[in-house]
Amino acid sequence: MLRRLEEILRNFFLWLYLLLTVPTFGIMAILIRKHFFATFWCKGLLKTLGIQVEVVKKKELPKGIYIFMANHQSQLDIPVLEKVLEPYNIRFLAKKSLFKIPFFGWGIKALGYVPVERENPKEGLRSVLACVERIKEGVSLVIFPEGTRSATGELLPFKLGGFVIPLRSKIPVVPVTILGTRDILPKGALWFRVSAGKKVKVYIDEPVKIENLSGRDKEKLAQMVREKILKGFEMLTKIREV
Repeated sequence: MLRRLEEILRNFFLWLYLLLTVPTFGIMAILIRKHFFATFWCKGLLKTLGIQVEVVKKKELPKGIYIFMANHQSQLDIPVLEKVLEPYNIRFLAKKSLFKIPFFGWGIKALGYVPVERENPKEGLRSVLACVERIKEGVSLVIFPEGTRSATGELLPFKLGGFVIPLRSKIPVVPVTILGTRDILPKGALWFRVSAGKKVKVYIDEPVKIENLSGRDKEKLAQMVREKILKGFEMLTKIREV
């Protein structure tokens, strides 16, 4: 009973938080264009829900520019990764439609997030070129290679387009596995099920070296990243069961 009451209260305060802060976030992002607004906002969202994030690393990842590729199970993946990957000055590839949302879309556009249009090949090429430009500016990228959220939690087939970016830029790919966000907010849901648990685990693998790969090796790179994310699932599941 108490857990259910807590869940209701946290959902109420979360939607109140969104109502009050999204317009402010959008305006401040447009005016000041500093990424820390996004990180600060995401941390506030996680705190409002009481979500605890545990990070497991294969080894310490030095500061630098990377392309992070993660599985995608929930809208919560974005604030979780904003918090976890804060030291790496990240920007997400996001659906073009998100950039049309008042305040929120304007804000992420001002902060340098990259719109992606998967149905149009010309737009896809522009997205790749925009990503390469972001990298030259000293920004790390976050890509969800599944292209959408998994409704079942199982890893979906990868879209190969995103793998062109590391092959062109020669920036190492860091596989990231997220476990627990779907339990809280599954695909299509608007209610945060925090009474079922508030712990999210993130596994950061070591970078995949791509020096010896050519621009034609999209499938090979995708398979390498997929295997590492699946191994991350195995590890995090074992940790959760202990």
